[in-house]
Amino acid sequence: MQATTWNNLPLWAILASRDMLKAAIPERRLSETLKDMLTVLTSLPQLDLSNIAAIYIREPKQDRQRLFHHNAADQMELPLDLPPGARMPECIAEREDLIPYWIPISGVGDPDFGTAVFFSRSERPINMESLSALRLLAQELGPVIQQRNGCAASLIDMVELSTDEIYIFEPQRFTINRTNATASVRTGYSAEALAGMTPASLKVGLSELDYRTKLMPLVDGSARSVTFDAIQRRRNGTVYPVKVHVWRIRGPSSDLFAEVAIATADQRKAFGLLEQVFDAIPGGIGVFDNRSRLLMANRRLYDLMNIPPEMFPPGSKFEDILRYNASRGEWGDGDAEAMVRERVEQAALGLPYSFERERKSGKVLAVRSEPLSNGGYVLSYTDITLRKRAEKELIRNRDELEKTVRHRTAEIAAQAAALEEALQQEKNINAMQRQFVAMTSHEFRTPLAIIDGAAQRIQRKKGEMETRFLSDKTQQIRSAVARMVELMESFLSAGRIDTGKIELSLVDCAVNKLIEQAIKRQKLSSQHHRFDAEIEALPPVIRCDALAISQVLTNLLSNAVKYAPRAPDITIRGWEEDGFVFLSVKDEGVGIDAEDVPKLFQPYFRARTSTGIAGTGIGLSLVKQIVTLHDGDIFVESERGKGTCFTLVLPVQGPAARETTDMAPEVSAA
Repeated sequence: MQATTWNNLPLWAILASRDMLKAAIPERRLSETLKDMLTVLTSLPQLDLSNIAAIYIREPKQDRQRLFHHNAADQMELPLDLPPGARMPECIAEREDLIPYWIPISGVGDPDFGTAVFFSRSERPINMESLSALRLLAQELGPVIQQRNGCAASLIDMVELSTDEIYIFEPQRFTINRTNATASVRTGYSAEALAGMTPASLKVGLSELDYRTKLMPLVDGSARSVTFDAIQRRRNGTVYPVKVHVWRIRGPSSDLFAEVAIATADQRKAFGLLEQVFDAIPGGIGVFDNRSRLLMANRRLYDLMNIPPEMFPPGSKFEDILRYNASRGEWGDGDAEAMVRERVEQAALGLPYSFERERKSGKVLAVRSEPLSNGGYVLSYTDITLRKRAEKELIRNRDELEKTVRHRTAEIAAQAAALEEALQQEKNINAMQRQFVAMTSHEFRTPLAIIDGAAQRIQRKKGEMETRFLSDKTQQIRSAVARMVELMESFLSAGRIDTGKIELSLVDCAVNKLIEQAIKRQKLSSQHHRFDAEIEALPPVIRCDALAISQVLTNLLSNAVKYAPRAPDITIRGWEEDGFVFLSVKDEGVGIDAEDVPKLFQPYFRARTSTGIAGTGIGLSLVKQIVTLHDGDIFVESERGKGTCFTLVLPVQGPAARETTDMAPEVSAA
């Protein structure tokens, strides 16, 4: 089985990773973030997990792992510690209805960061593919805890440096989870033993209830610290007096209680320690009283707000700090004083609020205000520039991906449409070619049959032929040959135009002579038709390709005769107008349907009224292309059953692009 990596995760796991990233982005308490991230995992139907989950973090310089976070712990008693080698604590082993999964999690630079514990919902184990995906997804937890738990980590580092007893415990259970080396030395208890105790258990004559009662001002927020005298008991039973100071330290994700037990002679050291702890917090922290005056601030606050500490020491007004930033254009354009008043009034409301602000330098800060019980408030600044850049990059990548998908979809659709069009065009061409071959075969068979029939009649007559009989048969043969020659010329001309090899030989020629010759040739094969020509208004000569224009005239007259078999009168009119020759050929034959007129000049097209009449469908297409090469035009007027009139328009001086040459360049047919 192929190992599961980030590159081959199933789609459901990729979507779950995205949801975990969303849960980690908002500025919330770490406990809420971890709860949402674990809920994403336990809610996946592919894993079929119970909603019970826990995270254990390895303590520095120790092998044991301490319970750091849990979901739905009320449904199961979870151990506070995971001693080395204890993979199955008794409280878990007793639950036969749940299968535990111990997933090692790593942090940045710390491969043995901790363990995530999950439980299956049923007795059926998770398949290997899903379990591998769970192991990868759980690795998202370590970096989040490292990044978001920086306040507590910095605090513990400072605690270890103190020469006083320091006990860190949570406000809910009052159980010690961190101590320093001084506490172990003075009390005689190991760090492991102290971690299972409460601060009250070290006091003489002070019960758990009494200790909680003393700390109530911290719990309800009515005080920032509590101080009282107590007697500390060592492990060997000896006692010593201490001055106890307890603070509630607010962090970005969770709050902590810190008890410092100081011998009376060392009280002055405590304040220095607190200042160090305050400065060790990675975010900018400022405490203001009920008059919005700065009580204390760490160095990071001055750095993030980019204000000089000497200009705004403790005692400075909040509005002066705001005004200083406004004067530097940090808030953009607008009335600076109005913006200062708005922010001061918002702070005076005593309500929690938060927002994000981008400074002129491009740095993005998350600003949060938490009210205090005495009317003051704590203002915190967190640099979220990297997170915002990551969000923008994520959005940009998403938009680029969507754009690429849309572009490729449009390309594929266009290619499909072009392919469909090409396929349809090929089908049409194949159909027209088949039709053309059939028509051509019929057109050649007809004159050949006439020639063959006339030849057989002459052969049978031999010496008994009369002059009139011989003249009639000879005329039939000549007409049939002329028809075949006309067909061949049309095919050859159409082929030359289609391949772009037709050349115009421009000469000065008498157009009326061309018309008379075309009429004379047509009379040889259409003796019962009458041609009425009025062409006296034509100019003496025009510049054109005489052979090509002769083909045009022959085609128009031949069509007039062919499509008017029962209407013998053909009218030809010619005149000059504005430097152009106009020539019309009108018959009173079958006419053309209105919807067929726009298609007349397409290759191989034949109107519906031509059914039963011989033809190839290339004549009018050839006419149109020859006229276009002469910079002319041709128009048609027709009505079904009432005849047709074609009007040819040619420039007297010939095509403009070819006036100076008798040989035109090759022209590509449209």
